[in-house]
Amino acid sequence: MQNNPLRALFPQLSSSHDHVYLDSAATSHKPSSVIERLRTFYATENANVHRSSHVQATKTTEQFESVRQQVQQFIGARSPSEIVWTKGATESINLVANGLTASHFKGKKNIVLSALEHHANLVPWQQLALRYELTLAIMPVDDNGILLLEPSLALINHDTALVAMSHVSNALGNINPISPIIRKAKEVGALTLIDGAQAVSHLRVDVQALDCDFYVFSAHKMYGPTGLGVLFGKMPVLESLQPYQFGGEMIQQVEYHSATFQAPPYKFEAGTPNIAGVMGLGAALTFINLHRQQIHDIENELYLFLINALRQVSGVRLWGDSNRSVAVQSFTVQGLNIQDLSILLSEQNIAIRTGHHCTMPLMKRLGIAGTLRVSMACYNSIEDIQRFIDALNSAIAKLSYSNSPEIDKQQSSKSEAKDVLTLNSKTASGENIKVLGQNVKAARGWDGVYRQIMLAGKDLVRLPDFMKTSEHEIVGCESQVWLRCELHDQKVRLQGDSPSKIVRGLLAIVFEVLNEQTPEYILSFDLSRYLHHLGLARHLSPSRGNGLSAVVAEVKKFCRTTQ
Repeated sequence: MQNNPLRALFPQLSSSHDHVYLDSAATSHKPSSVIERLRTFYATENANVHRSSHVQATKTTEQFESVRQQVQQFIGARSPSEIVWTKGATESINLVANGLTASHFKGKKNIVLSALEHHANLVPWQQLALRYELTLAIMPVDDNGILLLEPSLALINHDTALVAMSHVSNALGNINPISPIIRKAKEVGALTLIDGAQAVSHLRVDVQALDCDFYVFSAHKMYGPTGLGVLFGKMPVLESLQPYQFGGEMIQQVEYHSATFQAPPYKFEAGTPNIAGVMGLGAALTFINLHRQQIHDIENELYLFLINALRQVSGVRLWGDSNRSVAVQSFTVQGLNIQDLSILLSEQNIAIRTGHHCTMPLMKRLGIAGTLRVSMACYNSIEDIQRFIDALNSAIAKLSYSNSPEIDKQQSSKSEAKDVLTLNSKTASGENIKVLGQNVKAARGWDGVYRQIMLAGKDLVRLPDFMKTSEHEIVGCESQVWLRCELHDQKVRLQGDSPSKIVRGLLAIVFEVLNEQTPEYILSFDLSRYLHHLGLARHLSPSRGNGLSAVVAEVKKFCRTTQ
């Protein structure tokens, strides 16, 4: 599988040999057939659906509805009318949560969710529970993040109105035991919603065999376009839902003071739909059906290679259920910050996901801030995984070196040099570039730059642990950041902290030119220009750049209060 035959079908990957993409759980790449289908629609078939009587509109409507039939067959629904178009799995869940009425909860007291849920399958139910005075019961997981089935089943009883859970955990890759949970919910008369966003590109799904009431997923995670989702619902429950968006297409009859609505699925599809997206999804379904066994075999081989390779890396902790998983693996490395690792991997052209993966309560349950997540698809290869492992070992070595006595000795020498260095260099906007900034600017290559950034972190005036509270936390940073500002003798004093060595270094570099300056000076400071002048802008992802911007914005906010 060194020469993966499917890889050539994906233009973005076949044209990029240096980039290793292991973030398919966030969004998958698109095969040429999907891209060409979108181009063909806009180039030769563009017309609105269900509205006009001319020939092209009729043909487009027929093609549009034929994809609804494709989805029906792909997931084993009874009828195309059970397939509702949305803009994504998130909207599908919100459609259900907003369409349920008090009659659905008569005599019921709780909603049952799993501890693994994405925020999109948690927050809508929180809001629904508040609206109807219900409680949330959470199905537990063990210390690895694996669902505990028997305690979970015990939570589902005649007080349960609805059970919502993921087919596959987006954070960990676990394939959850949804069948016995759905059966128990049916026994007590509870509705069931399954989030299949991470399942449909990897697993065969048969909603009739599962017997769930709702099943949701997004096109962009299964080789299709962004901005399109699917809600499957059994016809009786779809008919009982109230629409929460109103407008054209979904109506049957309208008077000035009243309206009646169409039958499902159309009563949930107000306005012009994502026609091109639907056409693209049809091409994606064709691709999956044509290559299904090959996709399964490739991903299975990749996953086994990955977990065996990760187990050879010193300090790695695997999370989730490696015995029942799709091609997704989350891990941490003992003693090292996940954000630092992610940054160093990114600099080696390795694309993975880092953080809480929109599952903050799960990470809190596991006692960690987040994980590094590797997610693969049929276009990856063993070579991709080996390059990732090599890059990971390199990143671990660099971060471990930054803890060594040798780097502390370098830092000590640098600190002594501060007293004798006279630095008059200025940016175009007039800010003085001091020692830390000069060291970064003079560094050669990304390796040298990040070494200087980590060295700079040792200069940061850090917050004591008791001050690392929500009061001082900065929202909008990729890594956790805390900031404290004080005014002394009309000068601003700054303290900051982060679990990430690299983020601490970036803070130190910025604080170097802001600390002990007047509010007026700080308010005139141009962070973007300063980072560009140091050559740092190209090393900062948008999220890290935005994180520093959030810090500087908070400092400026403080300065305004002093005037």
